[in-house]
Amino acid sequence: MQTEENAKTLIDEQLRELGWNLTNFNEITKEYPLPDGKRADYAILYNKKPVALIEAKKEGRDLASALIQAKNYANSLNKQGHNVILIFASDGRKIYRQNLKANTRPEKISRFMTYAEIKEYLNPETDILLAKLRDYQKIAVSQVVSAFQLGRDKTYLEMATGTGKTITAAGIIAKMFKTKLAKRILFLVDRDSLAGQTVGAFKKVMGDTYKINRLVGTKEDKYNDIAVSTIQFLYVGKKYLSYPNDFFDLVILDECHRSYFGDWHEVVEHFRKGGAKILGLTATPSDKETQNTDEYFGTPVFRYTYQQGVKQGILAETDWYKFLTNVDLTGIHDMGFDFEPEDLGRKVDVPKRNELIAEKFFEVINYEQNRYIPKTLVFAASIEHANHLRNAFIDKYNELNNLPRNDATAEDFIVSIHNQIKNAKDLIKEFQEIDSKIRIAVSVDMLSTGIDAPDIEVLVMARPTKSKILYVQMKGRATRRCTPEQHGKIKDKFKLIDFVDLVGIEEIITNEKIEEDEIILEEDPQKENETIKNEIEKEKIEKEEKEPEKIEMVIADVPVWIVKSEIITPEAFSEIRRQIEPQLKAIKEKTALKERFIQAVLSWEALNPQIPVDERYLEVFGFDINTLRDIFGEVNASYQDFIDVALGKKRFKTIEEKNRDAVIYWLKDIKKFNEEQIEFLIMYYDFKKRNPELTFSQLANSQVLQQKGGIPRIKQLFGSLENFVTLYETMTKINYLNVDNFNEEQIDEN
Repeated sequence: MQTEENAKTLIDEQLRELGWNLTNFNEITKEYPLPDGKRADYAILYNKKPVALIEAKKEGRDLASALIQAKNYANSLNKQGHNVILIFASDGRKIYRQNLKANTRPEKISRFMTYAEIKEYLNPETDILLAKLRDYQKIAVSQVVSAFQLGRDKTYLEMATGTGKTITAAGIIAKMFKTKLAKRILFLVDRDSLAGQTVGAFKKVMGDTYKINRLVGTKEDKYNDIAVSTIQFLYVGKKYLSYPNDFFDLVILDECHRSYFGDWHEVVEHFRKGGAKILGLTATPSDKETQNTDEYFGTPVFRYTYQQGVKQGILAETDWYKFLTNVDLTGIHDMGFDFEPEDLGRKVDVPKRNELIAEKFFEVINYEQNRYIPKTLVFAASIEHANHLRNAFIDKYNELNNLPRNDATAEDFIVSIHNQIKNAKDLIKEFQEIDSKIRIAVSVDMLSTGIDAPDIEVLVMARPTKSKILYVQMKGRATRRCTPEQHGKIKDKFKLIDFVDLVGIEEIITNEKIEEDEIILEEDPQKENETIKNEIEKEKIEKEEKEPEKIEMVIADVPVWIVKSEIITPEAFSEIRRQIEPQLKAIKEKTALKERFIQAVLSWEALNPQIPVDERYLEVFGFDINTLRDIFGEVNASYQDFIDVALGKKRFKTIEEKNRDAVIYWLKDIKKFNEEQIEFLIMYYDFKKRNPELTFSQLANSQVLQQKGGIPRIKQLFGSLENFVTLYETMTKINYLNVDNFNEEQIDEN
């Protein structure tokens, strides 16, 4: 029987499939009151005011007349000062639309519009965003979208730090929505701080049109147009499996040269196998060190280098200063593409060398003449090395200012920032402020990525590295320009003071030789030029050699590539270790942090048995709420939840447990089964979970089922065994994300 109510049921289902939240009455509401006392079937709201109307009619009614009715409703609202620009008429099968703002004729469409598309009509934010992009960013957007339109399922962009990867990604997202290549997008990062920064950046340029939030692991996720998450959040507890593999149409991997090719690769592949396009973003040039990136994506679809950015006035130019400090690096443990940090730190942390670095720094900035310290970032090899370098800088500052050697004045603006400092995050935040009080920050790795301090004017390279990735990240901290409009000051150059001979890496990365007159100060230039020349020649020979055949294997759940050989050499073991070590180290670090947190809570309990654990006490140990959520992978948990887990009073539910709760909720609250029916269904559900190979006949012969009436009772309760088994099969498709609209989906399928 065809009725208007049936048409509304079908319309509701179509709207839900497009991501509409029919319980959010600030976006859509039914039976909207009109000035003449009548009511519109649906009103779509923006800023709590109607902007579009939907009229529902039973199948067989004239939808052209329904559009005229909707148009009359719209005119009556617009006379009251509203701005209704779109009207729809539908019987649940066919849909017609008319754009009143453009004064176009009615048109038949295949689906309703999403809320983001409605807002785009009101405020063409996508066009504004795309128009504001620089020319090279527009090319990048075009290249990516074209690649996907032509059938490519994964690709990546290589753009130098400071050239606007995030705003370019926003342009790609906007274009993907506009061309209807995507309806829901996931942006993945590997650091919690980057997730927050990305949400803020996207909301700034697209927040009025698209719903942008972090993934939280609840049903609310399905209402996001753009979801941002750490890869760790989805991996821990295999949360990604609670999302259907076709949940996202596009997955963007930030800094795609790292993190996504070990244990966590299964997260990316889960969505790719569901049809999602994969886009990588990186500032790191393609090289042997990034072979996983190249193996997975192929060649980048667009590349914009540091040298291009400098020539076009986008990035700050480098003034090179080079000094030799004669550090012998032989015997340092080699991890493959770089040195082991602690071992390296012991080699380079030499008092005389640290004093020389501080002395030459103050010479280069001409401190004795101008008495000004530009914002400076110093890269050290280890935490102990960072602390000793800081002391050397303070000692030199005191000497130049005729202060006592033990004067502490400079401790306020010459600081070490590393993960063993309790307030490291606060120091990073302060350092990023324009003209901050901190003038010299000495760091190990915390400041090599993920910070934005455009007014850094000096980089001090005191840490030797073989890694081109690390070098690009370190140099990228200073390549951003400052303008009076954005930053209140001008910066179009920065000084790079090199104590570890990184010129060779620079030339290999850029394929451009640094001219001798570009290096402002150099000691023993003849010897150094010879070294650089040899390194470049060696690199050319390596590139010309035929690449050996590689094979893939999985070790400790990590995909590993090794050179194919008839015998396993010691070098092969070293290569395997190099590839799996970062992933295993990350797992080990998370486990160690959990143990430290539990120990901190137990220590409080032992000393203060009757007093609740003070949150400030935990923060002293570095366990703020965001850190705990990242470690445990539980973004909705409170401090008390984590404390209770540490004390053994509770545990976090697994994905399977959450899904089981969702099934019970569906049976009880949506399907309205009685307790006895639910007991039989859950009994079979649990048996099958524990024993997937268990047949129904085996269950029927079990003593537990016989005690409850066996098969005869099942037939009485469900009408037939077939009905019972069909219900169970339906239950297996339910999870805690889709449970609220699953009932309607089943009706539609039937």
